Amino acid sequence: MQSFEMNDDQRRITIDTAQLHEAYMDTFTRNRAYRGGMHWKKAKGKEYLFRSLDRYGYGKSLGLRSNETERIYRNFHDKKRQILARLKQLKERLKEQARFCKAARIARVPRIVTAILRLLEQHQLLGRNLQIVGTNALYAYEARAGVYLERGLLATQDMDVLWDIRPKLRLFAIDDVDNKSLIDILQKADRSFDLLNKKSFSAANRDGYMVDLIKPETKSVLIKESRQVGSADDLLAAEIKNLQWLVSAPKFDQIVIGEDGFPATMVVPDPRAFAVHKLWVSNQKDRDAVKKKRDRSQASAVCKLILQYMPEFEIRKKDLRMFPEAIIVDALQELDDSKLPPGYED
Repeated sequence: MQSFEMNDDQRRITIDTAQLHEAYMDTFTRNRAYRGGMHWKKAKGKEYLFRSLDRYGYGKSLGLRSNETERIYRNFHDKKRQILARLKQLKERLKEQARFCKAARIARVPRIVTAILRLLEQHQLLGRNLQIVGTNALYAYEARAGVYLERGLLATQDMDVLWDIRPKLRLFAIDDVDNKSLIDILQKADRSFDLLNKKSFSAANRDGYMVDLIKPETKSVLIKESRQVGSADDLLAAEIKNLQWLVSAPKFDQIVIGEDGFPATMVVPDPRAFAVHKLWVSNQKDRDAVKKKRDRSQASAVCKLILQYMPEFEIRKKDLRMFPEAIIVDALQELDDSKLPPGYED
């Protein structure tokens, strides 16, 4: 596995782009408080200040017209104008920055992936309920390390989304029309996304790019857990053995840059947990032989990134407590590159 370090110019543009994305998301989040509107309503000959929360007119009265409610009205509209102007300015800067990212050749992640990530973050699902696992997670690790892995190691035509059902699920609306399910979000990223069949954990777009929703296997047949993020027409999460290890691992978030030059936040498992889990998967007897070799190569690549570029993620037993001890011991032995090869025995 070869990796190529960023040069100084690429590092500078990467840092600038990440800061710009953070500024945009901070402003985007603050703008959420100003969704809907504020206006005066007449009732029984009196005027009331009304705060509407959506296009259907839901909201609440803030009281009779007075000096205080007039002040609230002015402040609301002044702040809303300022935030909208700031959002517009940041969007223009992001467009300009995208050109720099492409020119510097740091635009790496498939644009469909970054589009989905941005929408998941805006709906406040990313990191709270959902994270990215599988091959796409490598983009986050290489970005943190400031290197580029070989393209062959990263090539994939699907995106695995891991659902942690433990935090209460709340799908935040980001416009007047509430998106009610994960498939709605995918279709906002690309209108051609559709379920493979009525009760499927996979959705695919016209280019054949697939998104799979997965979750840990239920601990007991007596416990019935939800398998759909949204409505009854949403993806039906596939239950997979031992994914609780990744769900329980610390989360690792990193801003990555799409092929179109636009950034997005990616949330993935701790790189140490990713490597140990990949090694475990590669040792399963029912795993396809070709996939086994790829799993092992990806685990090795992440370990090398940790050793060479991310020493803060030292591989220690105490940081991998979510795995059974036997799996940790086996993984540490396989990942230990300090052992001498055969022929140097005592």
